[in-house]
Amino acid sequence: MISPAEFLIIKRYLKPKRKEGVLKVISIFSFLGIGLGVATLIIVMSVMNGFRSELINKLLLFQPHISVYQFIDYDVTKNKISKLLKNKNIQSKSVNLTYSIQSLVVTNNANKGVVLRGLNKKDFLNDQLINKKIIDGNIGKFGNSYISIGSNLAEQLGVWIGNEITILSSKKESTPLGNLPEQYTFKVGSVYKSGIYEFDNNYIIFDISTSENFLSGYVKDKNIEIRLENPNQAEVVKNSLSNETFQVFSWIDNNKSFYDALLVERNVMFIILTLIIIVASFNIISGLTILVKNKTKEVAILKTLGFSSYSINKIFFITGSTIGAAGTIFGILLGVLFSFYVENIRLFLSSAFNIEIFPAEIYFLSQMPSEIHWPTILVISLVSLFITFLASIYPSIKASKVNPIESLKYE
Repeated sequence: MISPAEFLIIKRYLKPKRKEGVLKVISIFSFLGIGLGVATLIIVMSVMNGFRSELINKLLLFQPHISVYQFIDYDVTKNKISKLLKNKNIQSKSVNLTYSIQSLVVTNNANKGVVLRGLNKKDFLNDQLINKKIIDGNIGKFGNSYISIGSNLAEQLGVWIGNEITILSSKKESTPLGNLPEQYTFKVGSVYKSGIYEFDNNYIIFDISTSENFLSGYVKDKNIEIRLENPNQAEVVKNSLSNETFQVFSWIDNNKSFYDALLVERNVMFIILTLIIIVASFNIISGLTILVKNKTKEVAILKTLGFSSYSINKIFFITGSTIGAAGTIFGILLGVLFSFYVENIRLFLSSAFNIEIFPAEIYFLSQMPSEIHWPTILVISLVSLFITFLASIYPSIKASKVNPIESLKYE
């Protein structure tokens, strides 16, 4: 507990007199340094969280959260998955049968290796993520030899809505020239643009319910795709299905390098920006050290009046900690406010200085993403408070060791 006398002294030390201008300046810089450090850390982590969410959402536009391979019976496997999700209380968006086939596409203008992604027409029409990315054509034509193709791939092949493409199958047919791959003709019914180069450049989506003849040679390429309400639960489901006879992979497994790179970048950025708070905390050490030096006589008098070393230690520790705590609270408010209005601030700066900040044609995002993650803010706050509390220990211990006899010897 803090006694009234201790509280009065702490309050006085937090408001230096005019003649103690240096202390006032150091206190202000300590406050601002810690506040700006915390705010910068929150803003950067929020923007990085926003980028991560946007990139993962785009990545999962065509990639499932969980993929199941080498299963024997689709209906039996689907029932097992549904029961597991229900027991784990995990909500799923869909559990669909799909195909993923690597093949060669031939047109009048070009040939190219592509990935054929097979979906049922019902699943295709119900997939809002795909439908929102259709830039041309009629999605209702999907099926009956009509396919949906990526915008970059369409340009490379020189085809658009209504044009035909030829896909070479792995099945062979006997001809006078020998065994040649079977050919299947499809028409472009719609064109999509996801904003992710890999998908726009390599993927063709077709209807499996009207392509039985084509798919007869690709039994091993079928899989079950599971989409969850929360993609972060994919690892839980994967681990729960690991004991089954079929193979299970999560979206993290399929994008291991990309996911690890995002995680490492986030952690490294957190460590680097934490150094700002550490540097700012040195101002607290400097300020308290000068305060102890200037208040040596006062400390000696307080000890003579009966204040214990513990009480003196507490006074200076709380003084430094208060500056750090106030700076942390200021930084949290500033950081959260900036993160919440980061897009408005970007638009204002772009307009005021006539410069393009965060160009959409480079980042494929119409606005700067920002996602406030409260657990991260809590960690930042605790780290900041710990650093400032740590910085207040040495000067407070030094103040408690003041010898009143030595200090008042010549007074």
